[in-house]
Amino acid sequence: MIAMLLIKSLTELQCQFSNVSLALGTFDGVHLAHRHVIGRTVEWSRHHSGTSMVFTFSNHPLSLIHPQRVPPQLQTMAGKTSEIRKLGVTVLVRVPFTRELLHLSPEAFVELLATKINPRHIVVGPNYSFGDRGKGNPDALIAMAGKYGIETEICPKIMAGDVMVSSTAIRHLLTRGDVAAASNLLGRAYELSGVVMHGDQRGRQLGFPTANLKVPANLLIPGKGVYAVRVKVGREVHGGLCNIGVNPTFGLSQLRVETHILDFDGDLYGKKMTIGFLGRLRSEKTFSSVAALVGQMRLDLQKAQTEYFAE
Repeated sequence: MIAMLLIKSLTELQCQFSNVSLALGTFDGVHLAHRHVIGRTVEWSRHHSGTSMVFTFSNHPLSLIHPQRVPPQLQTMAGKTSEIRKLGVTVLVRVPFTRELLHLSPEAFVELLATKINPRHIVVGPNYSFGDRGKGNPDALIAMAGKYGIETEICPKIMAGDVMVSSTAIRHLLTRGDVAAASNLLGRAYELSGVVMHGDQRGRQLGFPTANLKVPANLLIPGKGVYAVRVKVGREVHGGLCNIGVNPTFGLSQLRVETHILDFDGDLYGKKMTIGFLGRLRSEKTFSSVAALVGQMRLDLQKAQTEYFAE
């Protein structure tokens, strides 16, 4: 993985980079459309022997305006940073979205970029908005940046079949459990990372021990159901079954993310684990007996091994 400079404050920006190509956006999920925007920045900088830079915020802008409307995020900040690094970016500017930035006019925001970064080239997606109340749009950016001699490139919409790739579309697919379709828009499997915490040991009693994942509160958890997943623990990768639900057969109510890891025997409590969703096997069900539940779990395992983990 290449080295990437991370800048967390506007005060650290003093136009110290040459021939900057700057990608602007929220980049939640770093999906296929985001990859296209960032990819154009990397390509331009390589062609002009310059610096590829991504400018984004460490908190969602809505967190200052309407906190209750902040959508569940598609990845942690660490996950976003890692995905951007993989794309070959030289500098990631990840600054807090403050009230000062909130009230900047579109013209003032472009002036800030020009004076702090002095880019030669800016890349945005077709729906990019900026400035006070999002009044700035791509056409306005072309005109405003042009006054500083900055070239602006507006990337086209990226389609996956008849669906426009967007974070909103991905959230919709994940919420209804269609992780395979969401993966097509992301360009990778959707992942959840967290720390394994103690559960009620019921899975072990049933012959299917599970790791109970504590997921950060701001992340989107796919819809209830049973999924085939890839499980990463340290450098090890295993197949697995993940149940997202409330265990209605046992009369519980708290949503849980529980994963049975294939061919694994070890203590995971307190360790970080990442699960990548491959496909949905079935919806959540209430069973008439524990024996019926165990029988279905065996069928789920057989289906996952046949469809996702066959050699």
